[in-house]
Amino acid sequence: METQIKAFYKTPQGIKFVTVFGYSTKGVPSLEINGLGKLSKNVKEKIIYLTRTRKLQIPMRRFVICLDLNELSEKDVNHLKWLEFPLLLLYWYLAGLIPIRKLDNCLASGWVNMRGDIFQMNHSLLDLEYVQSLYHERFHHSLSLISCEDSKDFNVIESSQLLSNVKGLNFLIDYKFNNYMDKDSAIPTNFFIA
Repeated sequence: METQIKAFYKTPQGIKFVTVFGYSTKGVPSLEINGLGKLSKNVKEKIIYLTRTRKLQIPMRRFVICLDLNELSEKDVNHLKWLEFPLLLLYWYLAGLIPIRKLDNCLASGWVNMRGDIFQMNHSLLDLEYVQSLYHERFHHSLSLISCEDSKDFNVIESSQLLSNVKGLNFLIDYKFNNYMDKDSAIPTNFFIA
């Protein structure tokens, strides 16, 4: 099984997009996250912890999740905490835990703390016309935003409904868009990819 999701994050230069893609195969059971440099291990362990503490049954398969490095900039690494939720979504989707047919026409952003609070970005920052043109040109279908708030501009898949079978999650909008990182994020404040 394979899929992808479009993720977005805010930088001082504006909203940026990155493709997160992954697959699962038979093989030694594991989770690999590639494209975050030294952060990959930290994010992987956070995802495993959140999965285990919620007693979710993961199939005995090899899961590989990657970021398209061609879409990332080294100077944006301090803002990549916003990719934690899309990475978690992709992993749980590949494991068969999310009741959705496909993710490749979805857009998501958010960071997760160890308590299971998922902080999502206020989507009013998104330029609807740009996002729709970006997606329509590549995939020829409409885009769905995975969010915990409603929108008149986007087709919204409600986060809490999508993950209603996972207990102990709380969905919030993070209204602070400062350049610092939250202490619960897997990505430290002054980090750079070596």
